[in-house]
Amino acid sequence: MTEKSKQGAGFERSLSNTHIQLIALGGTIGTGLFLGVGNSIKLSGPSVIITYAIVGVFMFLLMRALGELILSDLTKHTYVDFINKYLGKSTGFVTGYLYWFSWLTVAMAELTAVGIYFKYWFPSVKPWIPGLIALLVLLAINVMSARFFGNLEFSFAIIKIVTVVAFVLLIVGLMLAGTHTKFGEISFAKLFDEGGMFAHGTEGFLKGFQMVIFAFIGVEMLGFTASEAKNPEKTLPKAINEMPVRISLFYVLAIVAILITVPWTHVSTNESPFVQALESTGIHGTGSIINFVVLSAAVSSLNSMIYSCGRLLFSMTYNKSGKWNETFGKLSGQKVPKNALVFSAILIAFTPLITFVVGDAAFNFITSTSTSLFLIIWIIMLVTHIKYRQSLKEPKAFRLPGYPITSYLMITFFALIIVLLLVLDAFRIPMITALIVVGVLLIIAKVFKKA
Repeated sequence: MTEKSKQGAGFERSLSNTHIQLIALGGTIGTGLFLGVGNSIKLSGPSVIITYAIVGVFMFLLMRALGELILSDLTKHTYVDFINKYLGKSTGFVTGYLYWFSWLTVAMAELTAVGIYFKYWFPSVKPWIPGLIALLVLLAINVMSARFFGNLEFSFAIIKIVTVVAFVLLIVGLMLAGTHTKFGEISFAKLFDEGGMFAHGTEGFLKGFQMVIFAFIGVEMLGFTASEAKNPEKTLPKAINEMPVRISLFYVLAIVAILITVPWTHVSTNESPFVQALESTGIHGTGSIINFVVLSAAVSSLNSMIYSCGRLLFSMTYNKSGKWNETFGKLSGQKVPKNALVFSAILIAFTPLITFVVGDAAFNFITSTSTSLFLIIWIIMLVTHIKYRQSLKEPKAFRLPGYPITSYLMITFFALIIVLLLVLDAFRIPMITALIVVGVLLIIAKVFKKA
C-alpha cells in the first residue's frame, strides 16, 4: 500500500485503540436512551425492554456486515464509497447525500435535547440558546484535530459509562435494602402492574420501535473512524464484537432499573427518566448530577454528529471537480475537513426554526424523521454488503455470521418497520418526508448524470 492509501485521503491516523473503544461506547449511549426512552415507555409500557433486545440483535448483525465491508478496503473513507463501487455512482450519490442529511437531523435532535436538559436548571432560558452555544464550541474542537475530538469523546464516554453502571448498581442496592421511593417500593412487581408487560397490547408494542431504533443510531459511526484509526484491523472487530455486552448493560439493564423504580405510567417524557428515577429516591443532589450526565451525553452525541457530517460531506466531494466539490472536498492544515464541518454546523444551527414551527413536538418529529431516513440507508448498505460478498471468491476472516440468511432477515426487518411507520398515524408524516427526500435526490442524481 502507498502512504496515501494508508492515510486515507490525507487523514491523520491519530485515534488509538482506547479512542475507538470509547467512541463505540459513546455512539451506543445517547439522547435516544437518556431522553427518548421516556416516550418509548409511554407508548409500549414495560414491553419496551423486549423491543430494545430485539433491535439490539439486529443492530449487532448490521454492524458485523458493515464492519466486514469497512475492513475489506481501509482506503475507503465511508460506507458510501462501497455503495459507489458495488451499486453504482448514482446510487452512491443519492445515498451519500441522504446519509449526510440523516446525520444532520440526528444532530438537530441532540441540539434540541441540550436545550431540554438546560431547562432543568434554567427554566426561563430559551432552549435554543444553550444548544447553539454547544454547537459553536464543538465545531471549534472538531476543526482543531481528530485526536482532540477523540480525547473529548473519551472523556464524555467515561462519564456516561460510569453513570449508567452506577445508576444500575444504586437501584439494585436500594431494592435489596427494601428502600421505598415516592412511588413505593423498588420492585420487579412494577413491571407487571398497571396492565402487565404488554399494557398497550400489540399496537403499543409496535409503536415503541421508532424511538428504540433512533436510540441505536450512531453505532455505525465506528466506520468513520477507520480512516483515522491507528490499527483498524484489530480495534474495529473488537469494538463491534463487544456490542452485545454494551447493549445488555447500557440499554436493557438501565431501562429495567428505571421501570422497577418508577411505574411506567408515571414515566416523564419532558425530562430524562434517569433524572426522574433518582429524584424519586429522595437522595439529595442526585437529580442535578444525573441531569449533568445526560446533558454531557447529548453534547457528546452532538460532537459525534458534527464529526460524522463533516467526514461524509468531505467523502462525497473529495477528488471531484466543480466549485461545490472543490470547496468541501479538501482538508485543512490540521488534516480535518474544515469547510465540510463548518457548512454542516451552519445547517444544524437552523434547528430552532423547526422548534418554532412544530413546537414541543419538535424532538419527536426530528427523531421520527431520522429513524425513517436511516431505515432506508441501512437497507441500501445491506444490499451493498450482499453485492460485495457475491463478488468474493473466498470471504475474509471478519464476516457476518449466518450470511446470506441474516442479510435478508435484516432487510426484511427494516422494510417491515418502514411499512409500520407508514401505517401508524404518529410516524406517517416523517416517513413520507423521508421518502420525498429520497425522491428529490433521485431526480437530482438523474439530472447530474445526464449533464
